[in-house]
Amino acid sequence: MTELKTGDKISLTNGGYVTIVKELGRGGQGIVYLVKLNGEEKALKWYINPPDKSFYKNLQNNVIQGAPSDAFLWPEYLTERQKGSYGYVMKLRPQGYYEFGNYLLAKKSFKSYSAMLAAAMKICNGFMLLHRFGYSYQDLNDGNFFINPNNGDVLICDNDNVMPHGEKSDIMGKARYMAPEIVAGSIPDKYSDRFSLSVILFMLFYANHPFEGAKVVGCPCMTESFEKKFYGSEALFIYDENDKSNLPVQGIHHNVIRRWPAFPAILRETFQREFSQEKLKNPQERMLEQNWEKLINSLRDSLVVCPHCKEETFVEKDGKCMNCRKDVGVNAHLKMGNRELLLTPGTDLYIDNDNIPDCRIEVNPNDPSMMLIKNISPNAWTAETPSGKLKIVQPNECAPVKNGIKITFDKTYNCEIVTH
Repeated sequence: MTELKTGDKISLTNGGYVTIVKELGRGGQGIVYLVKLNGEEKALKWYINPPDKSFYKNLQNNVIQGAPSDAFLWPEYLTERQKGSYGYVMKLRPQGYYEFGNYLLAKKSFKSYSAMLAAAMKICNGFMLLHRFGYSYQDLNDGNFFINPNNGDVLICDNDNVMPHGEKSDIMGKARYMAPEIVAGSIPDKYSDRFSLSVILFMLFYANHPFEGAKVVGCPCMTESFEKKFYGSEALFIYDENDKSNLPVQGIHHNVIRRWPAFPAILRETFQREFSQEKLKNPQERMLEQNWEKLINSLRDSLVVCPHCKEETFVEKDGKCMNCRKDVGVNAHLKMGNRELLLTPGTDLYIDNDNIPDCRIEVNPNDPSMMLIKNISPNAWTAETPSGKLKIVQPNECAPVKNGIKITFDKTYNCEIVTH
């Protein structure tokens, strides 16, 4: 392969071309260059050892089909074969997004739990849409994500290994993220993607690998045979309910030891099910992406700002803040079907499954004992009092948090304020 130089013009299959500006970085598979396409800055991934014709054909098909969602830095253009190789053009990563590994190493941290949950939601939604398009990712690992720490927005990269479900690329996956059946030699598919997704989500929340506990610490050297054992044939969740031999080790796994009790029980119980021996051995039983979304939504519904310490906290049955340990004192919630969104001053509410808050709870400046629900969405709501009086709540306007007031969001979501 010939490395590219500033000013080189690389022909595209659509008849256009890109001009090389500079190198941005390189890895084992290729070099990424900053390029210009019709005056617009893009990124070009140029392969060091160009894969075979079937890989090129698959890339061509992915370009034609387009991205499943805006979360993917998807191949937009394919280059002609030239200079001993080829590559594809994608959107340039914006400023303010950092590799997932930076969060695992504590080089970057989320601004809030809300941002962390937004990242989890965006990742799940991206892979739900990918699978609905008939694709499997096949190489899901911590190097595939760029995350904005302020709002949790996620960009999914390295999409050149995406294949139609049931087809096999030359890439089997990355150690520690492959499902046990893939470690044993099976073909990657959407079911193995779902295992890898669960690993990514666990690491996002707890900053520890779900199978790296006492057994891995006791390993003298991580050889290939040990990898196949710890992540394949003898994979054991660190908080397995029936086998405590791989628990996290004090002084080593401090992140997960500290965070495991901090997140709500519903999250802990979900991971214990997903990483149980039954699920590890039955890939088709793994949790669907849309069910992860429902779980994340329920976590978000229980996330409030503590009125005492002003920090975010998840509220469970004991009603205590996980930071200051005082009673949060939630005395109002927004009931929407089987959902209950807790209301405290400063808390943002997410009515649907997207990552943009629809309203915020504020203190009435004229009566500090009363809360207001402020419309921070671009759409008007309808609020109805128990007596039947209607009010249109425009963006940036408020309605009082009073028992029995019914709110219709965007003509779709019917809610009722309940105080106690």
